[in-house]
Amino acid sequence: MFEEIKNEVKKKRGLTKMFLDYDGTLVDLTSQPELAIPDKKLLNLLDWLKREITLYLVTGRDLEGLTSLVGKGFNIIAMHGAEFISESGNKWSVDNFEDYQRRTSELSLKYSYLEEDFPGLRIIDKKGNLQFHYYNVDRSNYGKLERVMSGVKEEGFEMYSGKYVFELRVGGMDKGKAMLMHIDEGDFILYAGDDRTDEEAFSELGNHVTIKVGEGETVAEFRLKSPTEMKSLLSDLLMNRREMFRTER
Repeated sequence: MFEEIKNEVKKKRGLTKMFLDYDGTLVDLTSQPELAIPDKKLLNLLDWLKREITLYLVTGRDLEGLTSLVGKGFNIIAMHGAEFISESGNKWSVDNFEDYQRRTSELSLKYSYLEEDFPGLRIIDKKGNLQFHYYNVDRSNYGKLERVMSGVKEEGFEMYSGKYVFELRVGGMDKGKAMLMHIDEGDFILYAGDDRTDEEAFSELGNHVTIKVGEGETVAEFRLKSPTEMKSLLSDLLMNRREMFRTER
């Protein structure tokens, strides 16, 4: 698969930008989001990549949550596109974001009873989005939880479902729309992700290199088995950067 991806890149004379999901793509999914800690090898790999190509990390996490793991100095599209920070530290957020932050603080209390109804469920206030993380919920309760989540409606938010999460996110935001704000005419980019929200992005990026990491149906052009394989591909691209990257930074 590496050779097929590299041949596709060569056809377009190299990549100009790279967009990478974090959880499930660069690190394995964990029982608790704060445990998805990158090792030194991954951090070094990302540091070398951003020296050679314009690199974006794309995540459903909030900015603070991801920077606490990978550090500063990255372009980060966070909260499915509701927040952004540049390498230099310039920040942007969706209109009225402070209101969304206030409301998720209130909603986390409103729905706190669900943690008792579904042992193992964690409600995480991402300060703008509200996540219901059910990695540790007994599988026998998944169907009931899904039915409950399908009935949760809050003005201005939409319910997203992914791997072990349901999430109230800012309405109208998704990774694909957010990424298009950073893709210029003439760019040829690579995007890799593992979850349903990444499928939204794959659908918007049909003329670029799209990579699904892990199992499940996908509209992505290519598939890799795991974050370990994804990191091996990135190392391979870096080693062959003169062919793989159109311009050096």
